[in-house]
Amino acid sequence: MSGGAAPAGWWREPDDEEEEAPAAPAGQAVTAGPATPAGPAEADAAGRADAAAPEERPRPEPRPEPRPAPPPAGVEVSAPCWNCRAPVAPRDTRCASCARARTHALLVCADPCLELRHGPGPPLRLGRHPDWAPRTAAAFAGWNKVSRRHASITVEPDGTAWVEEPEAGSRNGTYLNGARIAAGVRTPVRDGDQLRLGLRVSFAVRLYGPEPGTG
Repeated sequence: MSGGAAPAGWWREPDDEEEEAPAAPAGQAVTAGPATPAGPAEADAAGRADAAAPEERPRPEPRPEPRPAPPPAGVEVSAPCWNCRAPVAPRDTRCASCARARTHALLVCADPCLELRHGPGPPLRLGRHPDWAPRTAAAFAGWNKVSRRHASITVEPDGTAWVEEPEAGSRNGTYLNGARIAAGVRTPVRDGDQLRLGLRVSFAVRLYGPEPGTG
């Protein structure tokens, strides 16, 4: 007889699948058994979660760019010729390719962006006239404060340089280190001077002499 409660005075033997666990003695606490270890699926999921989390690593310090090593003592380093850009050895006073001497003046203007190199010989003319100043007319085409025939730069074989305005002068003047020069008068220019045409066009002047190693 199975299922339901037994009549009074009867004891029913439990079925095999209904076997009861023994009761704990009175006064003794029931403790839970050891935790069941995670199965393979749970362990694999936890491993994937750990792998997905990015590891914080310190960023490497930027390395400075290596500087070129200086040439060994006694080794000559050639410099480009200012006129034809062919290499010129430090001991040479003249370019073997174009026969121009080292002596020249370098005029650098930031606005308009202009770099002029000029050696001994006819003067370098600065202005807007295409025939009178062919090397600068295009650069100064939109600069009305620069006269059509503004000023000239002359470089001597010994490395000295001079600036001069035409006899008629210029409308806005020519300034050397802030001082206006007189029209028709050759004024010496030195290395590092500032030459200004009018109020806005300014040149930094560098002079390179005939001595070896001066540029």
